[in-house]
Amino acid sequence: MDRRSFLKLSALAPAAATITLSSVSGKGYADEIINLSDPEKAYWASIRSQFPITKNLLFFNNGTMGPSPIAITEAVTKQIEHVDATGDYGFDHEKLNKSIGRVLNASSDDIATTHNVSEGISIIASGLRIQAGDEVLLTNQEHGGGAVPWLTRAKRDGIVVKFVEIDPSDDITLERFEKAMTKRTKIIAVPHLTCTMGYLLPVKRLAQLAHLKGAYLFIDGAHPPGMLQVDVKDIGCDAYASCGHKWLLGPKGTGFLYITKEFREQVMPTWSGAEADKHWDYNASNGNLEFLPTASRYRFATQSSSLYTGLQAAIEWQEKIGFAKIENRVLELTKQLRTGLLPLADGKFEMLTPSHMMSGVTTIKLNNSKRYIDFAHELENKYKIRTRIVPENGLEANRFSVHIYTSKDDVEKFIEGFTQCLKSV
Repeated sequence: MDRRSFLKLSALAPAAATITLSSVSGKGYADEIINLSDPEKAYWASIRSQFPITKNLLFFNNGTMGPSPIAITEAVTKQIEHVDATGDYGFDHEKLNKSIGRVLNASSDDIATTHNVSEGISIIASGLRIQAGDEVLLTNQEHGGGAVPWLTRAKRDGIVVKFVEIDPSDDITLERFEKAMTKRTKIIAVPHLTCTMGYLLPVKRLAQLAHLKGAYLFIDGAHPPGMLQVDVKDIGCDAYASCGHKWLLGPKGTGFLYITKEFREQVMPTWSGAEADKHWDYNASNGNLEFLPTASRYRFATQSSSLYTGLQAAIEWQEKIGFAKIENRVLELTKQLRTGLLPLADGKFEMLTPSHMMSGVTTIKLNNSKRYIDFAHELENKYKIRTRIVPENGLEANRFSVHIYTSKDDVEKFIEGFTQCLKSV
């Protein structure tokens, strides 16, 4: 049986239409897959075969950057070649907006493409109709991209930024936000999943609290899309910013912003261009600007059709697998990781990510926290395990993240390397 026949008959690789085993056999994965007798293991191995990650590298840092499958890189390259050959740099943003809408359960009218999460956050932070003395509530576990746009607005216009300490208990977190709110609180801006400790915030309850108090809820959604299923309508948030380069495994330099029709009237575009103008021809409109009614009013200037082609391909690639299946796989791998690590703690480290907030992100804090950087270096240099340090907010912790290219064998190898490194702590 040749490799193509294996894929066709076993139906193990939902993305086989774009990348076959024969096209990556030089990387040494194909024969391993064909010889596997476990269908489920073979299925996920076929998924892994579509990534160009160096075979001897255990990549446990998807929370920073998700490597793209070969098919997505090829889609980007093909579009670059098309643009250079024809000069046609146009792109069907409406098609992409609809695809993003499927990821978030949102209308395409409520989606604007951006270049990253920070750009989406900056659109809201810079454009929201607030004035000096008005308040925004953030968490004490913000990524710099989540905090700095609001702090910049504070420096420029005198708004007040408050940081609320979050807790593993949703009830306590809600109580702290409610206590921090005043009549001047205009918006709560929080991460859906914190990049530091992997906390999944009670965003639906925060939306209810904000609206009850006459405020808005804006979510930094850098992590969940492509890892966990997201439903912005169920959450009830007013805006949600995310990116293509993490869990969606898309091109770096792609992102998107969800913003409701009602909230758009409260957010003035700060950076703008011709496509934001409903009339386009300023002579016909006598110079009177009228923004597009859709979220596309926030998109401006020449965009890279190649990168957005790649994002379109990345979403479609994951849809072939199924977002529910992806979520289940990520949680299965994380449970295996946590189960392997917890018995090793024995006073040497603390698991910061609560079990009831389990996602693809797990953070631990060594009791000898001054070694957290050395610990990460040792994992990489000795055991070829790439992770992320967490210096933010003085945590001095270590973060590990898995995705669908991670195998159960990879997790076991990670635990072995972690065990050896722990001996020197």
